Amino acid sequence: MSVNKIVLQIVFSIVLIGICSKNLIAQSELTHPKLRYYLSEDKSSYAGFVMINQVWTRVIQNNPDMNGVYEASDFDVGIRRSRLIFYTSLLDKVYIFTQMGSDGLTFNNSEKPQFSLYNAHTEFFLKKDILHVGFGLHTWNGISRYNNSSATKRLVIDNPAFTYPVAGIWDRFGRQLGIYAKGTVAKLNYRMSVAKPFLTGTDLANDNSTTARANDNMAYKGYFSWQFFDKESQSHAITMNNLGKAKMFNIGAGFYYHPEAMFSRTEAENLEVADIFLFSTDLFVDLPFKNGGAMTSYLGYFNYDFGKDYIRSAGRMNVSMADKGMAIPQGIGNSEWEVGTGSILRGEFGYLLPNKMMNSQIQPFSAITYKDFEALDEASTQFDIGVNILQMGHNIKWTFQGSSRPIYNLVAGQNVITDTKWQFIMQAQIFF
Repeated sequence: MSVNKIVLQIVFSIVLIGICSKNLIAQSELTHPKLRYYLSEDKSSYAGFVMINQVWTRVIQNNPDMNGVYEASDFDVGIRRSRLIFYTSLLDKVYIFTQMGSDGLTFNNSEKPQFSLYNAHTEFFLKKDILHVGFGLHTWNGISRYNNSSATKRLVIDNPAFTYPVAGIWDRFGRQLGIYAKGTVAKLNYRMSVAKPFLTGTDLANDNSTTARANDNMAYKGYFSWQFFDKESQSHAITMNNLGKAKMFNIGAGFYYHPEAMFSRTEAENLEVADIFLFSTDLFVDLPFKNGGAMTSYLGYFNYDFGKDYIRSAGRMNVSMADKGMAIPQGIGNSEWEVGTGSILRGEFGYLLPNKMMNSQIQPFSAITYKDFEALDEASTQFDIGVNILQMGHNIKWTFQGSSRPIYNLVAGQNVITDTKWQFIMQAQIFF
């Protein structure tokens, strides 16, 4: 696909949004529907549901093949998420949460759309706000703020894939089966979990490389944050983009530990059993300004240890039809090196403009990611830049984002960056 065609498709998409926006904005009396139903007069018992749809329209500059031949770009429309959530709270003592739906539907899916169970957990309020204990399939995770955040209240279009370092191997969509405890004591918010990881991508044998090892050990994880100003909700996932609705300055730290979960290659090229140990520290700031604007920012440091030279690539909703047998090591389409033994630095910044345009809030943003993996001979720096158009807060939101992707190849025996590709996404998000 030529550059001119890519530009025309992006312009056409923006014009289409403008037409749709006028119809939505004309309904200026729109208010948030009440999808919660109270079961008691004192409102201590209630039931409700949430519907989420996130649709992506993309232009993807694909990875070249192993001979350096460039693949044609892809243009597609896909379902990033379609979810239905049911929740019930009884007498401020028990909370039940269930989430179902489908992710990642594209024209190039090899299977029929899958209807999956994402969450199913029951939570007991042992001491309100201070100690809640829950059981089941859940997302009360460790490592970082990303892993405990809402899928609908983000600054960038989606959490970066490296924030789910065991996805597809030890967890399902960032979830594991386990027992968790969470609460807030003074200004300290905590969540801890003991989980039984899935065995989706593990192996009983080995191929003389660092790889996941089938085992039945428990995993231990936690995330702790000190909230200097306003406190966050205990009932729901935390936000990565609060739109200045509260004064937030939080410092956090988290970990994930899964003993004997890897076959690790040693310096002597032997294999030994090794642990997974991952940790992060991060800072989140969301501040309203007197002029009606707001600033949102995030800074996180991640240190991952899966064993010597472990590395794994991923391509979110990859639609490329290229020959996998001719692929470069990081893969076809939009695949990139996402997770590995090493360190990652991630920063995000957004500014909510004080004045509305066509009854919409405008929020430009940018992000930068620095990855330094043992298995690669050169570290990479990636960029995201975009804008959120919020017609009804996060409930009706359009996001435009461009993201860079480094291309690695072997040059004189060194695994180094030889090119950069881009992916452009327009997301339409509606949830109530």
